[in-house]
Amino acid sequence: MNKRTVLVGSLAFSMLMAKAQKREASEFKVKETQVELLYNHYLQNGDNSAVTGGEGTERLIVYGPSFNLNKSIGKNGFNFQLGADIISSASTDNIDRIKSSASRLDARTYTSLHYTRYIEKSKMSLSVGLSGSIESDYASVGKYLSVTKTSENDMRTYSAELQIFNDDLRWGRLEGGFLAEPQFLIYPIELRFQEWYDEYERDSYNLNLGFTQVVDQRNTVGIFSALSLQKGLLATPFHRVFFTDDSRAVEQLPEERQKLAISLKWNRFTQNGIILKNTLGTYMDDFGILALTLDHETAIKLSPKWTLLPSLRYHTQQGSKYFAPKGEHNPNDTYYTSDYDLSSINSLTIGMGWSHWPTNRKNKGLHNFSFRYFFYSRSNGLRAHTVSTSFNFLKKRRVQKRKFRKKN
Repeated sequence: MNKRTVLVGSLAFSMLMAKAQKREASEFKVKETQVELLYNHYLQNGDNSAVTGGEGTERLIVYGPSFNLNKSIGKNGFNFQLGADIISSASTDNIDRIKSSASRLDARTYTSLHYTRYIEKSKMSLSVGLSGSIESDYASVGKYLSVTKTSENDMRTYSAELQIFNDDLRWGRLEGGFLAEPQFLIYPIELRFQEWYDEYERDSYNLNLGFTQVVDQRNTVGIFSALSLQKGLLATPFHRVFFTDDSRAVEQLPEERQKLAISLKWNRFTQNGIILKNTLGTYMDDFGILALTLDHETAIKLSPKWTLLPSLRYHTQQGSKYFAPKGEHNPNDTYYTSDYDLSSINSLTIGMGWSHWPTNRKNKGLHNFSFRYFFYSRSNGLRAHTVSTSFNFLKKRRVQKRKFRKKN
């Protein structure tokens, strides 16, 4: 047997083995389940509550547990989320002029379900989803449709998502039994002598577009845009407004709002294992708000099991043309608000956190957990603290698709 015969035989054997391995791989599909348990604790304090006309306590505590399940079976992906925000708000007491040391408790429950189909041949994924949220004076139903496309060389990614939310702002659905018929809009107690709005619904249509480009092994850039159209009741029924003549009314805003946000992202992977995530964002709407946001997060790999996560965010905005502080609105104005979220403000958020991968097992058990803290400071005196924890569990296994009988 000469060398040429041995070479040809070896090549043929290698090709047969490659085909056999490919066929074997096609006989299996990967099942992966991720379970994430999260808890967010939020505390804020300030003195510009819109409930009391732009002055008064903004003290608020939110307890936010949630559960997130991701499951993939071959080319199919499923996501289910369930959570609640238990809210203790001193300013909410003042809707009814209640002066109590204990804040009123409210709760919001939310859930969502998404299905994703991965199309390997065209490097594309399609997703559809539904969401719901409910509390005593608010109910919302959301619909989602998105598509993501990756180039053949995996260097570029395009994404598009359409979101539609339908909200009902009437009060009473959680009073007197579970999911009771909503009754009416809730106004401040001294302003309930008339109906201030002839609308109680709000519809939102959001279109999010994105593009990312891998520049090289260490740099990725992206541009993202968000277009939004809102129609219906955009004011908050229990927000008071005080005029220059000492009279008062319920907040009034236009019944249509258009928004545009554009952000540029740049992620940089350094040689020493540090990831720099940078975002420059702009925002504008036809309420007259113009905003600029600078966002930076650093992921510092201390070891294979520990990552440090410092972050910094600066935001500045020009306020809405409909905003004025308490007692400075003209009673002849058509639209007016004293909600400081719509005012000219600057804010700074400083964060620190860490993530930990406790074991080297990648297919079962606790995959990682993280802890994060954020301090928020706003130019009008509002201060807030957020503590967030998450535990991520992972289970991955290969399942045989079908069995083959061995032929003699």
